[in-house]
Amino acid sequence: MTSLRTLLILLTLCFVTACSSTGRNSQSGFLPNYETLKPSSEYQDTKLYVDNSFGKGTLSKVETLYLPRFEVWINVKQTEFLNINPQHVAKLSHYMQSEMVNKLKGHYVVVTEQPEKLDDTVLTIKGAFTDVEFEPIELGVRDFVPIRLVYNAGKSAYLAATEQTEALTHVSLESAFYLGDKKAPVVMMTAHKALDTVVKVDGTENVKAVREILDIWVNNFVTAMIKHRDTGLN
Repeated sequence: MTSLRTLLILLTLCFVTACSSTGRNSQSGFLPNYETLKPSSEYQDTKLYVDNSFGKGTLSKVETLYLPRFEVWINVKQTEFLNINPQHVAKLSHYMQSEMVNKLKGHYVVVTEQPEKLDDTVLTIKGAFTDVEFEPIELGVRDFVPIRLVYNAGKSAYLAATEQTEALTHVSLESAFYLGDKKAPVVMMTAHKALDTVVKVDGTENVKAVREILDIWVNNFVTAMIKHRDTGLN
């Protein structure tokens, strides 16, 4: 496995750690082409495309990361269950950008405004939120055995008393990497995962639940970039 492949797998690791498989993959229109994306052989709900020209040697020359704020390409569904405000998603994109900048700036030149000169030392990483959704978790057939029944009854009482509920927090991201001034992306990626969380019934903690997923993504993204830059390991 090349160092580039390892890097890309690590970039999507947050959608595996502590997350459940959903079988979803978004096609919002943010990426210029979805036909070239192939399912990852390593992880579920992740699709990748890597241009043949973008190898280890090319990536090792990158000195500057240009990180525009993640865009919002979602239709927020009007549901009675923990609907999230579009303005909150916009704030999450600012949060994600800030976290990535803060954690990468000690290892790369990281900018949020487009550099005047775009050459092969500049890698632009664009991304978009393409789905943010909550759905209630219901008891399954496997839960209806005596021990589980007592456990769930007790937990249900606790959640009701504290005005909380269990939910699957769905988050989808699409991302494209552009090298220098090239118009076509050298890397494209889609990923969708859902994290089992406990949130307030009134939805006041839904942004916090999404941030839990984003924190994992950011941490693994930064770890992968730094590891490749500092060690060059495959």
